[in-house]
Amino acid sequence: MSNANDRRARLRAWSGAALVAGAAGLELSQLFVDWPFPVWAYVVATVAGLVLLWRGLDQLHIGMGARAVAAVLALFVVLVIVVPFGVVVVLGSLQRPVDLLTGPHVIPPQPTLDQYVRLFNIAYLSEGIRNSLIVSTTAAIVATLLALLGAYAIASLRFPGRRAVYTSVMLIYMLPGIALLVPLVAIFRTFRLIDTLPGMILGHVALILPLVTWLLVSAFEGVEPDLEHAARIDGAGRFDALRRVVIPMTVPSIATTAVFAFVLSWNELLFSRVLYVSSTPMLAPSIVNLMDPINRVEPQLSAAGLVASVPVLILALVMQRYLIRGRGEGAVI
Repeated sequence: MSNANDRRARLRAWSGAALVAGAAGLELSQLFVDWPFPVWAYVVATVAGLVLLWRGLDQLHIGMGARAVAAVLALFVVLVIVVPFGVVVVLGSLQRPVDLLTGPHVIPPQPTLDQYVRLFNIAYLSEGIRNSLIVSTTAAIVATLLALLGAYAIASLRFPGRRAVYTSVMLIYMLPGIALLVPLVAIFRTFRLIDTLPGMILGHVALILPLVTWLLVSAFEGVEPDLEHAARIDGAGRFDALRRVVIPMTVPSIATTAVFAFVLSWNELLFSRVLYVSSTPMLAPSIVNLMDPINRVEPQLSAAGLVASVPVLILALVMQRYLIRGRGEGAVI
């Protein structure tokens, strides 16, 4: 009799568990059905990316622990960077202001490119894009060339006060921007460089040069000294040794540093806003001017954010080979 009661009790327990599991399965399936298309797209893209990453690591004979870490990092990048950028910036720029009153919408109800048309009809914003391209490109090139000479001197030459110079370079970059801005504005006002493209370029060079120099010092210190000494024995001077030995061996690190300098200048807000009066609008302050505390302008800001991201993304894709090599050498960043 007791065995029969035990069997009935187990049967009731299994039946209850089956009902709970079935209800949970129905709720989960309904949740999947109710998910919007972008969520499905991101889930599929994430799974596909993880599968491809796993297969690539399998071909490289990477251990299980490294695969798990790589998968977690890839998932983190997708969830923290790709998903917010795609939803907020890309899809957000296709919405109409009226959609914000009935939203939020993951997919715009009536996608439109009106925000981009309105954006490029703003005169100061179009001029800000042009000025930012000129200033950022020039500042990155000038700062990288100057940093090459300074970093080579710190890394290769032994002179009194070398350690003090290297330390001061790091300390200057750690200072708050306003501490550098006050004397810089005073100097620029004396030479009438305020609100001019040359003044804007010099200001950005002064801002990013300490960091670029610090990064290149690490790259040059990684070059084998015997190679440079061999070139000097063969009759090469300091400049020839830098041009023929050191620079060719650190091209990936130099390219990575130049890209980093461009991004710093492109995203600079404080210097660009203070040095501008009326003639040299820059992109970052122009985007800030689009913000309206009363009207809803999120679609326009999303469009401006996507426009501002395009040059950086293009530069990263073009310089991808050097960026990967530079990161692999551990010279910068």
